[in-house]
Amino acid sequence: MEFILRLLFSGMIVFVPSEDRQEVTILLLNTPHSHQLSDTSLLDAHKPLLVARAGNCTGQCPVSDPDIARYLFADKSAAAAIDSLEAAVANGGAWELAGSDLSLRKGAASDPDLSPLDFTDDARGSVNGVAKSIPTSSSEREDFSWVANLKELCTSGCNVHPDILGTNPPAGLVAARLKLRTGRVFTYSVARIGSSVTPVHFKRLDGTGTASGYSQSIASWVGVDVEIAGDSIEIVEEKFNGDPGRTMKLYPDTNDKVEVVVLNLPPFVPPSTPFNGTPGIGKHFQMYYEVTDTPPAPSARLVPFPGAAAGSPTYPSVGWHSVHPESAGSVLLSQLRLESGRGPLDLALCPPAQRPQP
Repeated sequence: MEFILRLLFSGMIVFVPSEDRQEVTILLLNTPHSHQLSDTSLLDAHKPLLVARAGNCTGQCPVSDPDIARYLFADKSAAAAIDSLEAAVANGGAWELAGSDLSLRKGAASDPDLSPLDFTDDARGSVNGVAKSIPTSSSEREDFSWVANLKELCTSGCNVHPDILGTNPPAGLVAARLKLRTGRVFTYSVARIGSSVTPVHFKRLDGTGTASGYSQSIASWVGVDVEIAGDSIEIVEEKFNGDPGRTMKLYPDTNDKVEVVVLNLPPFVPPSTPFNGTPGIGKHFQMYYEVTDTPPAPSARLVPFPGAAAGSPTYPSVGWHSVHPESAGSVLLSQLRLESGRGPLDLALCPPAQRPQP
C-alpha cells in the first residue's frame, strides 16, 4: 500500500536545514504574552498545535479536546467548537505541544525505509541572472527560497545558537521541535498582499536606519510531502525533560492521504469573508532573532513590511490565485478555516522563517 503524508506548517516557526541538507529541524517558538516588542507592544501568546486528519488513528488520538477546540473555533459555542474540531480531524487527532520533541517513524518495522529529505530549491526563476522577486507560476511558488531567510537580514550572520539543536533546548524559547529526514520540502503558499503576488521588504519596526535590500515574496505556509510505502505512519512525541510522551499512528483516508497541520499562531477568529487587503507589519518577526547566538537589539531587528524595497527591480503583475491552484487545496485547512484569506497570517505578515546552519 502507498499513500501521501502531507505536513503543513505556519505561524512562529523556524526551519533550520543541516549543512548537508539531509535533515531539517523545525522549531516552534514559545511566545509568552509578556514578550515585549521594540515598540513596547506585547506579543500575543501563540499556541503550538498539531492537528491530523486521517482515515484511522491508533495510540493517543484525541478528537474533541475542549481547549484546542475553543482556540481554533473561538467564535463558536463550546459544543459547536468540539463538533467542528471532530469534523476537521475526521478519524485523526489533535495535540497541544509543550516541551515536545517530535519525529516520524514508519508504521511497521518491515515497511520500506522512508525516502531521503529533498528541498525544492531549483524551481525559482531568474531574469538576467537575478532571482525573481515573486513566483510567476505554481511550480515557481514551490521553491523553498520563498521562506524568509534570517541570514539575509543579519549583518553578523545570526548563527543558530547550538543549544537550540541540542538534546535539551531552552524551554523558555522552544515550545516544540520536529526533526525531519524524509519528504519533499516546498513552499505551499506565499503571503497574500491584495489580489496580486507581491514582494515584501524588511526594515526596523520604527522605520529608522537603513532598510535591507532583501526583498521578495515570502512563504506563509510551508509543506512537506512524504511518500509512504506501507499502511500507516507514526508521529512520536518525546519530552525535553524526560517525561512520558505520546504516539499517534495514522492511516490514510479513502483518497490515500493523511494531512497534518502544525500551527503556532496567536488567538484568532477567521474573517467572515476572505481578506483581500494589505496585511499589517510582521511585528512578531522580531522574535525569530532569539534563536541566534548573538541576537541584535530588538530595536535593530528587521521585520517584513508589505511591498517591494525601494530601488528593487520591477516585477510582472501576477494574480495570487494563478500561482495557488484550487486543485492543490487542503481539506484540513478548509475545515479549520485557514485557507487563503481566513486566518491571522492573512491579516498580518506572519511568515515562517529559515536559518541555514553555517
